[in-house]
Order: sequence, then structure tokens, then C-alpha cells
Amino acid sequence: MQTSSNTPNLPDTPELREKMAEIIANVCRCERQPLLDDEPFSAVITQFDSLAILEVMLEVETIYHIQTDDMLPLDPEKGAQDILSTFPENLSALVVYMREVAARVQEREQAGAGQSRPLRRQGRTAHDDEP
Repeated sequence: MQTSSNTPNLPDTPELREKMAEIIANVCRCERQPLLDDEPFSAVITQFDSLAILEVMLEVETIYHIQTDDMLPLDPEKGAQDILSTFPENLSALVVYMREVAARVQEREQAGAGQSRPLRRQGRTAHDDEP
């Protein structure tokens, strides 16, 4: 199957772990090795907050074409303020989550959903279209 340049295409897990550790270390100005050792982000990153998470997600979007909106929590009731409590705890959990999101995006595209962006970006939910 050929993927478009905007379809998430993640490398194998060891390479993805290395690249994500590099991205997080650069964006959050922290050491790479503790990330690779699966220490919690909150213990490795001095200012681990929603801004740090957003900066990481923007890098993921740029490099791996996983939209930031797709990485946000699915429950619209929780909202963006809950991002800190829903973001994966460490590097391994983040890699697993990225694969889940990439698979969800690919399934949506293969199903011909006709939307390259989630409804959230348009300021609506799926329930807005119900009679």
C-alpha cells in the first residue's frame, strides 16, 4: 500500500524510540538517556507541562504527519486542559500511543471518511450532524 505524504508512517520501534528521545530531549532541554530508560517524563523534564507536551506533539506532526488534534484526548468532555493527565507517562507508552493514533488515522483514511482532519478542528463534534 502506498501512503500519501500526509499519512502517518512510523519507523520500527527501536528507531522511533531513538528519534522520539532525541526530539523530546531537544524540545524540552533534558537528557536523552533517562527517556530511553523509560523514566517518567515528569521526572526527566524540569518543566513538564501542557506547553512542553504541545511542543512535542507539534514536532511529531512535522516529522511523522500525525496531526496534533489526533493526538489529543478523544473525549470532548475532558478538553485540552486534561492533556497533562492523559499524555503517556514515559517513552515506551508514548511510542505505543503514537502507533495507536497512526493506526486510527490510517483506518479513517482507508474507510474513506472524506475528512483528513478530525471534527474537533472544525469546532464541531459528530453529534452536531445528528437530527
